[in-house]
Order: sequence, then C-alpha cells, then structure tokens
Amino acid sequence: MCGIAGSVNQPINETTLDLIHHRGPDFQSLARTEIRDSRVTFGHTRLSILDLSPTGNQPMYSVCGKYAIVFNGEVYNHLELRKKLPGVCFQGTSDTETLLYYIREYGIDRVDDFNGIFALGYLDTEAGKLYLVRDHFGCKPVYYYQEADRMVFSSELKVLLQAGVPKAINLAALDTLLTLRYNPAPGTIFAGIQKLGAGTYLTYDLATHCSRQTSYRKRAYRQNTTIGEGEAIEEYQRLFERAVERQLLSDVPVGLFLSGGLDSAMIGRVMAEKLDYPLHTFTVGFRGDGNFNELPDAQRTAEFLGSRHHAEFISKEQYLGYFRRSFYHTEEPIAEPTIPALYHVAKMAAGRVKVVMSGQGADEPMAGYKRYYGEVLLAKYAPLLKWIPYGLSSRLFRSNETMQRGLYSLQFSNELERFLAIYQIFSDAQKDQLYRPELRQQLSTNIGTYFEQFYGEVRDKSTSLNHLLYLDTRTMLPDNLLLFNDKITMAHSIENRVPFLDMELMAFVESLPVKYKLRGRTRKYLPKRAAEKWLPPELIHRKKRGFETPVVDWFRTELYDELYGLFVRPDGLAAQYFESAYLLRLLDEHRAGKRNYAKQLFILYALELWYDNFYRKV
Repeated sequence: MCGIAGSVNQPINETTLDLIHHRGPDFQSLARTEIRDSRVTFGHTRLSILDLSPTGNQPMYSVCGKYAIVFNGEVYNHLELRKKLPGVCFQGTSDTETLLYYIREYGIDRVDDFNGIFALGYLDTEAGKLYLVRDHFGCKPVYYYQEADRMVFSSELKVLLQAGVPKAINLAALDTLLTLRYNPAPGTIFAGIQKLGAGTYLTYDLATHCSRQTSYRKRAYRQNTTIGEGEAIEEYQRLFERAVERQLLSDVPVGLFLSGGLDSAMIGRVMAEKLDYPLHTFTVGFRGDGNFNELPDAQRTAEFLGSRHHAEFISKEQYLGYFRRSFYHTEEPIAEPTIPALYHVAKMAAGRVKVVMSGQGADEPMAGYKRYYGEVLLAKYAPLLKWIPYGLSSRLFRSNETMQRGLYSLQFSNELERFLAIYQIFSDAQKDQLYRPELRQQLSTNIGTYFEQFYGEVRDKSTSLNHLLYLDTRTMLPDNLLLFNDKITMAHSIENRVPFLDMELMAFVESLPVKYKLRGRTRKYLPKRAAEKWLPPELIHRKKRGFETPVVDWFRTELYDELYGLFVRPDGLAAQYFESAYLLRLLDEHRAGKRNYAKQLFILYALELWYDNFYRKV
C-alpha cells in the first residue's frame, strides 16, 4: 500500500511528494522520462509489505526501459499471474514487478485479471501512452486533472492542488453531495478534478494530449436461479475461506479491525486458523450502553478467537477532534459519522501492524442494512401506499426521517427514480429553500446520470432488491465508504484489506437469488448459514449494531451553538451559497424534536469543516 503521483508537463518535486509521505514512509522516489515533446514524471511513496528489499521500490522500470509503473495496493493473485510470464527473469518478489510485465505482455485490458485492491499509473514509451487504472470495486482512489498539454494525477487531491490545479468549487458536485452525502465518480468537489471510476482505466495520449476512459469489467451480470441452499452454503464457505487466505499474502504481520458483528468475526476465525503468529485485533467504542458501544461484543469475539485484543473508548471530545481534523485526509467533504471511530482505531493499530483486514463490503451485496428490508416492503406495497396522499403520510411520520424518505420515493413510478429518491438527503423541495437564488439558477444537476450505466447492466435481470444491491456496490461503496476507509487508514500508514470484495467471492455472491441474501427479516441469510462452520450461534445471531454515535442528540445540545455559529458567520461556505434563515430553522426544529434533521445537519457541518481545511486556513 503506497501513494502514487505523476504528471505530464507539470512540475512535481519532492516537496509535493512529501504531502503523501504518510501513505508510504518506507521509501520515496521521483523519476522523469522524456517522450517526444512531453516530460512524464512518476512519483511514489512506499509502504513495504511484499518484497521488503530495494527490488520492490518504485517507480519501477522494465529491464528494456520502455515501460514504467507506479502502483498502490495489493494484487493477491500475482503469483498465479507470474506463471503466465515464463520468459521474464524477475529481479524480486513484489506484485508490482508482476504487474509491470503482465501489462507489457498482455495489454492494459487484462487488468481485469487482477484480483486485489489497486490504483496504478503505467507508461508505455513506445506507444506514447500513459494509463491510469482503478480496481474493480474502487478500494483505491486515483484523481487526475488535465488541461491543454498538461496532466497531473495522484492517490490524493492535495498533490494536485499543490501542483497548481485551481481550487474552485464544483457547484454541480456541491449539489450532488447535498443529495447523496458523497460524490460518485467522476465528480469531485473541486472543479476540473476528476476521480477515476471503479473498474475503469484512463488512456492519455502523449501525442495528442487527449484522454478517454474505458470500463475493463468483462463479467456480465448473471443470475443462478437453480443453485440449492446446501450447495450455495458450501460454495460460499469455500470461496470466503480462499479469499481470506489469499489476502494474508504479506511479508509483515496482518491484524484485524474487530467489530461486535458477524463479518469481522468470520474473517478473524479464518485468520486465526491460517496464521502462524498471534492475531492482533482492534476495537473502539463509546462509553455507555446502546448501538454506539461494541466493546463488550467485540471482547467476547476476541476471547473466542484467542486474539491479542486492543480496545479503547473514544470520548466525545476525541470524536469531535478527529472529525474536525479528518477532512485534511478525506479531502472530500464526506459526511459519515463513522469516520472519527475509524481514525481512532487506525491510530491504535499504527505501530503494531502495517496491514489490517476489515468487514467492509459485506453489507451492500448481501443485503446487510435495514433499508434493504424496507425496499422489499416498498416494492410489494407501493401500489397500495401510492393512494395515500404524500402530504398526509409525511405528517403522520413527521419525526421519522427513514419513513419520510421511503414515502417520498413512492411518488416515482420508475424504479431507478424511486431508488434515487430513497438516496436523497436533501430533497429537491428542501434545496429550493436551502439555496440562494443565484445558486438555484446555476444548477441543473441530474444525479440519475451517475447511476444509469450500472442500472442498465441489471435492469431486466432479477428483482428490484438485487438491482439496488448492485447499484450500492458500484456507487456508494467505492466513492463513499471505501474512499474514506482508504484515506483514514493510510493517514496512519496502514493498509486496509477487504476479503468480502474478493473477485471470485463477489462474482458468486452477485449471482445468487435474493432468497439467499434476505429471507423474511433475516439479512445476510447465506453468510449466517455459512458462518456455522466457524462460529457459535451466539456470535452469528447477535444483534447487528453498526457503529452509531450520539450525534443526533449532540446537535440538540453540545453542538447546537457551534452549528449556529458556523451557519451565520460571514466568511463560511454557507454564507456564499445557502439561506441562513432556512439553516437556522432546520437546526431549531431538530433541537425541538419536531423533525430529525441529523443527516442534513451532519452534511452541512461536514461542508463547513471541509471548507475550513481547504479555504480558510492560510
């Protein structure tokens, strides 16, 4: 796991590269190549995990000198790929060297063969092409900016900004952020800067200085409607165990972020069976009872695993401090309450391990969230519920934000439009009141364009629930959850691996009928059945908590004054774009308990803190 950077006809120096030193504190280097009228610079900061020797250092050039690579991540099947390169005399044992020659031999389209988490830049001097690639599910980000004959790219936005890219706010992305709570690729909050989509590569022509994006995903969506339950359980167990074992590929110890839930417990059990050294596990929680304290559950799981367990409470002061600082690392104003907890647990793990596994990616393809049961109910009863006027039903569930969004979505007969309505945090009607008139006139964002490609791949296949799971896995997961997981763990020089997103396992999971994902009210039905091989019933059927915070109450109490001050200050983001009277009304109605506006307030809070990090600090 590392940091990558590069440019065409745009200076990048060691000072610029130092901005991502945290992603790779073990080695850092820049290399420059002249191709016709272009100067290509590759930069790399290395976190040594495979092949700890200098033969794994980057930027890495082929022996012939015609090809170069900067690579961030891990490709777990690289030893299998090496067997397809019998004519190569490898200098070391790193996956980077495997990929360098594999792409040279088989072409850029064959990155589809890579099973792992990765972002890379690849230079072909003979063809005069520069390629940027992001992994299948978007675990590793890559940003880029191009103008005229210049281009710059990196794992993090701060490199692009330091290299001279303008820092203008992308108003369409601001609108999307207020709708979805994140910006799906290719958009970012900075005008002109794009992030590569998951499962995509970019080709930059050094002769014409033009680029194009190509999806390299070759696996079509197919449903296996004939597989029996016993066969499905057995195959899931085989593929899951293989995924965890595959991701233990490392020349340094691997630890585990352990929650109180099923997913990390399953990973931990297989890890404990396969490792020949003690397993270190890490958990964080708030004091008190409720869904914001997973420590007792995680402790019982750790005792079962026999791990060396590290657990800490996070105080309110720590939580808010981490959240305020986190935007320097996330760089995009992602409004996720779990970010400070991840920051704390990554800080705990730093110094003990360089690599951890986590259960990220288990819920989206396997219907792990409550809202997926809600989708089944909406799809079933939509014709009946549509007869109830929205204004009446909305008043009946005035303080239930989840019900509000579900009822709002029933106004749309098109399935994709209904999904998008469920996603919305700020509705169109709310944004009409939120935006200043001059901003409303400039915006005509259609968030459906972000989802249409993926929805088209499944539209006529399977059920509405499988459609929604497919969309979430390819939109919200890569550009929200996986994005901040990468940024926050790498801020502490830790690689976060996600076995549930193994390519073979995911191909199998997405082929399954919904009855193996959601049965009655039982979410993640098949993983729970499969877990019987490794875990006792009390761990499998323990109530899912997630990681919740008391932030709903904090906006009514301790954070009320801070939010009020942010909303009325003359030099903040809100003062430029939003109606302060409407902001204060949201805040007061939330404090009075008339409506639950926690999600909306959290986005607005995140935006102001992000703005402080990137615009108000000198």
